[in-house]
Amino acid sequence: MTIFTIEKLYKAYKDCLKHKKNTINALKFELNREKNLINLLKDLETRKYKISRHICFVVTEPTPREIFAADFRDRIVHHLLYNEIKDLFESNFIDESYANRTGKGTHKAVKSLKYNMVRGGINGERLYFLKMDIKGFFRSINKDILFDLVKKGVLNSKKLEQEKREIIWLVEKIIYNDPTKNYCFKGNVNLKKVVPSSKSLFFGEKQKGLPIGNLTSQFFANVYLNELDHFVKEELCFCRYLRYVDDFIILDEDYNKLEKAEKTIEGFLFEKLKLLISKDKVFIKPVSSGIDFLGYFIKPTHTLVRRKVVRRFKRKMYDNMDREDGFYPIEFSSVIISYFGHFKYANSYNLIQKIKEF
Repeated sequence: MTIFTIEKLYKAYKDCLKHKKNTINALKFELNREKNLINLLKDLETRKYKISRHICFVVTEPTPREIFAADFRDRIVHHLLYNEIKDLFESNFIDESYANRTGKGTHKAVKSLKYNMVRGGINGERLYFLKMDIKGFFRSINKDILFDLVKKGVLNSKKLEQEKREIIWLVEKIIYNDPTKNYCFKGNVNLKKVVPSSKSLFFGEKQKGLPIGNLTSQFFANVYLNELDHFVKEELCFCRYLRYVDDFIILDEDYNKLEKAEKTIEGFLFEKLKLLISKDKVFIKPVSSGIDFLGYFIKPTHTLVRRKVVRRFKRKMYDNMDREDGFYPIEFSSVIISYFGHFKYANSYNLIQKIKEF
């Protein structure tokens, strides 16, 4: 048995097409779909597959980030790999890991956090929270550690030996690929300067870092921090814990316990995963003061949309409005729908009414 079959590759192609149907690379691939799929399959079967040039660009919102977008052909391979290994690791992921997983997401994370905040402390005790995140997370992922974690999961699976060898070969190829060696930059080149060096693949150690945006990078991030998830829940015995990418929160009645946990977690992340905590983003406070999380400000009594999210939306509305007739271009409707979808998960009736009058 092999993972390199035309049926599996075609499924990966269809999965990829759902999200990138109208891109130039997707349309080019579509023109000679059968030939391109067969050639890709042959490259994988003979181990001649090479990762193509990435497209690099910078996004500035919500914070400056450097994106390396894989070629459509490579995205198909990412989906092929993801389809093969997803179930091998999902069963070991905790329920409280919410990023880039089917049936999870930001709103489920916010709902779970709110539920635990509303419940309060046991026996009426005051409830506190510890909030932390990781400094330059994707840039800091150690490739050797990640590869060992994925390889271990694959070898311990019930896959056939040939399938294991093929998966490990593909995992190694993707993890150790350096997109800075073969890329084309698009957009304003001056924007590269606004990305902190701690978050850029162009700086630092070359055995570290995954490109933000790729399906495999998102999945590998969960594999990497799954070690933290189990440590917090099983070793430190915190039951009220949740994580979204590299932002994580613990709730407990004991302030001193959380304070101690902060140091313990910091040590664990450095020793086990070679990661550093963002010192200026560590908070231990009572939940009654509210928690800033995933674009919301959450309190036990109510949830508000963060002010900077509202300011960002108003700025986009102003920039895209036709000054003569006051209307917005049809392509801007998806932006409006996205923001209103975010607003509806908060106590935002008055906010929505004001925006409608904007």
